[in-house]
Amino acid sequence: MQLKNAIVCMAGAFLLSMTGIAQSTGVQAELRSSNVLIPGPDPGEVSPTAPAGSIVAGAQAWVCDAAAGFRPLVPLDNTTDPFLAIGTTSGIKLPISPTSTPASCGQTAAGNGSVYITQAVVDTTLTPSISRGVLRTALDPTTGALVGPSAYIATTAGLDGSQPTAASIGPDGNLYVGFLKSGDVKKIMNPGAGISQVVQKIGSTPSGHPARAFAFIGSDLYIASVDALSVIKNATGCTGSCNAAPVSDGFSGVIHTGIASDAVGTLYFAVANTFPGGSQIWRYVPSNGLYTFVSQSGADRAGTNASNFSFVSAKTDMLALDSTGNLWIGDDPSNGTVRGAGRIWTISAAALATLPAGSSIGGTNVATIFNVLRGPWFMGFITTNFTITFFADGTFTSVGPADSGTWTISPPVRVQFLGNPQCHLTFTDGQGVVLFSSDFLMTNLDTLVAVQPWVTNLGTPISGVLAKQTP
Repeated sequence: MQLKNAIVCMAGAFLLSMTGIAQSTGVQAELRSSNVLIPGPDPGEVSPTAPAGSIVAGAQAWVCDAAAGFRPLVPLDNTTDPFLAIGTTSGIKLPISPTSTPASCGQTAAGNGSVYITQAVVDTTLTPSISRGVLRTALDPTTGALVGPSAYIATTAGLDGSQPTAASIGPDGNLYVGFLKSGDVKKIMNPGAGISQVVQKIGSTPSGHPARAFAFIGSDLYIASVDALSVIKNATGCTGSCNAAPVSDGFSGVIHTGIASDAVGTLYFAVANTFPGGSQIWRYVPSNGLYTFVSQSGADRAGTNASNFSFVSAKTDMLALDSTGNLWIGDDPSNGTVRGAGRIWTISAAALATLPAGSSIGGTNVATIFNVLRGPWFMGFITTNFTITFFADGTFTSVGPADSGTWTISPPVRVQFLGNPQCHLTFTDGQGVVLFSSDFLMTNLDTLVAVQPWVTNLGTPISGVLAKQTP
């Protein structure tokens, strides 16, 4: 007797049913650039490698690519919204120095007619400090063409040694920078003039941990760091000791790798979870405290080459909004170890507009549930119990009845009003049949309770309780 038969037998066994705030199931991103789409690029074109900071000037998108440098995205055909490759016939090799060793890019910021590129990692034995750190250049705002000139700024402030990776222009016109080797938040004064700017420390990330990306909403600086989303209120008015306060986004302790804002009131952030189903992009509106799940999967425009966002924790480094509200996302499944293994995705402004307002509970601590789903659990129904064992690779086996397949975990379809960790858990057998798919609420570290909505392979509503066999 298989697991699906046991589940169907228990139809109608409702152990818990609660209503909550409607939560988005997200939208699909469109895969725009990868070695799947451009397996044999023409001269002057390459597949992306660990794409990071992105800027769109006019209709031209630019990407900071770990292998190629700061380069334009070029169309592979003449159709509307074409597939894209990294162009290498124009742009800037990083670092600007005699070394051929490429620099690992960080975030890119634009303002005051200039573009600022953080250069996180480079071979410092070959590259003088004057040729690494934060690079300033210029793009034509209408055509998007590189017009330069290019120069490293604040060259006497020692920024390069801390490996700058986060950057955002504040409403005061100053450039705010964060680092991989410290939790310092620094302000580069008057970044558009000269190369020896005054640099001032204004505060620190939570616990002084490394920053990954910055974004402003008004005068408030939001920070994606290795274990938190946080904010420095009125950062433009800070002169020191303005330490960031964590935001309760439901992903405490999880790496936040990217962040972007429309500068008015909406923030997007990426969390680099490693549970089955991939990492996630979320939307946050600070004015009302609502979070909306945006996406964790995508496909190309033909609906083929479907691929989950399986963002590696260190390489979900590109998250940017263009002037029309489209969201650009970059990742690298190889963790930057293979040239050309990166990917670039977009989510249109129209698709983002279909998402609901969201929930005040945030990410619902899905990672907390994932971290305990190891080993055997009892699954109990009114008249039947069986044991299911979760494996870290996303597979499962069960006994009494016997079955096997895969499991995935994602944000709940309907967020419950309780603040407990919540998720949507799905079991699929080896033939691709969904055996059981339901929102779950963690009542304690050893018990998960299924709540509405739920689905079995026959679409029959049921419920059950998962209790860890060896707490």
